[in-house]
Amino acid sequence: MKRLLIIALLAVGLTGFAQEGKKKKGGEVSTEMRLKKMTEELALNADQQKKLTPVLEEQAAIKKAIKENPDSKEENRAKMKETGKKLKEILTPEQFEKWQANMSKGKGKGQGEAKMKKEAGTEE
Repeated sequence: MKRLLIIALLAVGLTGFAQEGKKKKGGEVSTEMRLKKMTEELALNADQQKKLTPVLEEQAAIKKAIKENPDSKEENRAKMKETGKKLKEILTPEQFEKWQANMSKGKGKGQGEAKMKKEAGTEE
């Protein structure tokens, strides 16, 4: 019985380490992972995936720049707003709406839906 318990604990522990490999340093999700998740959630076609890859890479670079140089935060937010506009051009209106809902739901770190809409360029 002890052996079974030890084996079960080892299996759970190793599984936890295997999951860690999906994220980069600091908990950042890779561009490929973001694209895969968006493809599954929004049912993106191949053309949309191809167009989204550079936009997601640009967003990742902007986020990295914000972390590395907080002084240029406002400038980088303007750049992020531009990438939001690019996303809106690539996605269908339904997909974009769903993406916004997913972003505001997943951002539970004090950022509201209004801010996400503002960054995506859909100010009302």
